[in-house]
Amino acid sequence: MKSAKELLTELEEKGFLFSVFYRGAFCWGLPFGLLFSLAISFFERKPYLIAMMQILPIALILGAVFGWGLWGVALLQGVKRRQDND
Repeated sequence: MKSAKELLTELEEKGFLFSVFYRGAFCWGLPFGLLFSLAISFFERKPYLIAMMQILPIALILGAVFGWGLWGVALLQGVKRRQDND
């Protein structure tokens, strides 16, 4: 498991699109959407596919917002690290 400092350095190196789409939408939004649709299908007695089609677009958008926030944090930490080195 990577430390927070290594993760933020990796995000800064790989760029904005990696952070938003891979780390945010794919690594956070997709699992969240699948688990949340499972909960919806269990508690509301809906078929899983219908619950998944309802929640997955929202989860991917929220994951992208989360990735965008990660990108901002990575940039701020990079600036702090460079200032500390100078």
